Amino acid sequence: MTTSPYHPTRLHPLRPHAMGIGPTRRRVLGLAAGLAAAGLLAGCASEPLPEGPKPIRFDDKPKFRLNVARVQLLDNYQPPRKAPNVEHLFPTSPARAAGDWARDRLEAAGVSGTARLVIRDASVIEKPLPQTGGIRGTFTQEPADEYAATLIATLEILSETGERQAYVDVESRLVRAIDASGSPLAREVAFDRMTRDLLAGFDQRLSENLNTTLKDYVL
Repeated sequence: MTTSPYHPTRLHPLRPHAMGIGPTRRRVLGLAAGLAAAGLLAGCASEPLPEGPKPIRFDDKPKFRLNVARVQLLDNYQPPRKAPNVEHLFPTSPARAAGDWARDRLEAAGVSGTARLVIRDASVIEKPLPQTGGIRGTFTQEPADEYAATLIATLEILSETGERQAYVDVESRLVRAIDASGSPLAREVAFDRMTRDLLAGFDQRLSENLNTTLKDYVL
């Protein structure tokens, strides 16, 4: 089908005198227009802007006081920053959230040694979902994509010479279907909720290991 080119119509300004509008009338109309515009701007300014996701923090929980002199974070995960990976599009990536977890929940309270959290995988993979076709698909509201989030890390205790004395491996995985075709804010909120739920599982598993496998290093 051939589409006819669109030719915009040029609008010419109306001349006040040609319409029988005198100077006084123009001043009155100008004042009224100014007041209307001011009222419109005031109304827009009074409307609250939508809020984005808040930072993911864990400082509302008690710290694990470890018998080490320092706590370190080593992020070994390098995001590809291309499809099918989408973790770089999240308001807070899983790797950054894991680092914030370590800063909020681990405290060095000893005189020697190191506790090191090593992030090995912090990926989110996007997978398109099959959609209902035909007329039925037109009236069917369904998620367009599936997201698989993975967070794998190792918490290790090292001596002053760097010798590993103890360690635990922790994994947290989450798969969720999300319709990413909505508004940018709705998409941010959905991605943020996914990171929070992924980190909730990570926090639970690592806390359990600190209270069991690594209990000899917790003061």
